[in-house]
Amino acid sequence: MALTDNGRTALTAVLNNETLFPRVKDADFVAAAIKLARKQVIAAGLTRDDLLKLKTTIGAEVFEKTLEGLSPHHVKLLARRLDKDAAEIEVNTGSSALAYVRQILSGDVAAAPGAPAETPATPAPDAAAKKNKYLGRKAFRTGR
Repeated sequence: MALTDNGRTALTAVLNNETLFPRVKDADFVAAAIKLARKQVIAAGLTRDDLLKLKTTIGAEVFEKTLEGLSPHHVKLLARRLDKDAAEIEVNTGSSALAYVRQILSGDVAAAPGAPAETPATPAPDAAAKKNKYLGRKAFRTGR
């Protein structure tokens, strides 16, 4: 349960009265900024431009530490959100997805919205699937 109804007021009070909080160091403020930025980065609905504004607002170093602190799952989601048509090889691991997000943010990758993704060739409609003659056998169904 929160100690105050308005956390913004409490945080502003700490920032405005640094002499009352001598034990709060710059590293603590950076950690708080990273935690708040992380919540913003993983929020749905952010575009590339929103992330670039966030990067300029909090600084490139803090933004980079925020990206590095994301879980692989969140990095993959962010990469997919920024480029829905990204190749699977670009976003299949956390590190590759993080590199891809960095490329998108730097402008190296032109995320084409609405561009059709490569689709595998579909088999011809005449080639009917062959029936498996073992599918109906009891030994096959039960695994005995």
